[in-house]
This record gives sequence, C-alpha cells and structure tokens, in this order.
Amino acid sequence: PPPAPVSPEQRAALDQLIAARIAAFSKAKPDLEVGSNVFKMNCAACHQIAGEGGLTGPQLDGIGTRGVARLCEDILDPNRNVDAHFHLHVLTRKDGSTLSGFLKAEAGQVLILADAAGTETRVPKADITQDTVLPQSLMPPTFGESLAESDFTDLLGWLLTR
Repeated sequence: PPPAPVSPEQRAALDQLIAARIAAFSKAKPDLEVGSNVFKMNCAACHQIAGEGGLTGPQLDGIGTRGVARLCEDILDPNRNVDAHFHLHVLTRKDGSTLSGFLKAEAGQVLILADAAGTETRVPKADITQDTVLPQSLMPPTFGESLAESDFTDLLGWLLTR
C-alpha cells in the first residue's frame, strides 16, 4: 500500500532528525569507502551514479552539489520534495486488486509500474479502473531508523564527493 501522509507531529520529528544528522555530520570525518558500500547496499537498487545502479529512481550524478542540508532532507524525508515524474501511482484493477509504484513507462496499451524493490509489473490499460497519483515518493521514508548515524554520515560524505 502507499505510504500514509506525514502528520504535523511526524513532520516535527523529521525536522529534528534532519537537524541532528546535519549537526552530527559537521563534527564527523566520513569514511568514504564505507559510504560507497552503504550506497550499494541501500540505494543502488533504485539509483544510479556513474553508470552503476538501477534506474527506478532519479539518476544521482552530480548529487554532491545539493549540499548537506538538502541531501539530509532528500534521504530522511523523501516525500518532502518529490519531482512530479516520480510521484507514486496506485492502480486499481477491474478485479479490485491494487498495485502501487512508480510509472516507469507506457508501452502501447500497457503501463509498466516499478515497485520499491525495482521489480517491474506490466499492467494492461484495459484492466485498470483507476490510476490515483499521489505526490509521494516510492523511496522508503525509513532511513532515519534503518541507517545508523555513522553509516548515514559515511553515506552523506560519499554522496557529497559525487
């Protein structure tokens, strides 16, 4: 199912987490090799840098120019600034089932939807009764919990060199 919208309380908690990670980064000495490995393990399934990785999400060449604060926002709160091209689609089929993901392509009478794991599903347009577009990202909003602060710092350091 698509992620739930962020409540004001969740937004405040995310703002605090982002501020804390920015502060931690300013005092840290990132290990770029570890950061590269963190990217490969957590991000490369969907994002590509220098020709390596998947293309479900945005290509990240030049991402280092965004700066620390924007990268923290993009990673820890991926639903805050979602480009319209990467909005989440929820397809309802005639049988009542639903699929959600990023609309990767349209090939004639077929929509190609990619899920958070990068798996593509072809859905005939004739089987779709509704296509709901949500201004949310396919990217999981859980990296604040799933990545240790040190791994996050290393990832951030590595991304800033790209």
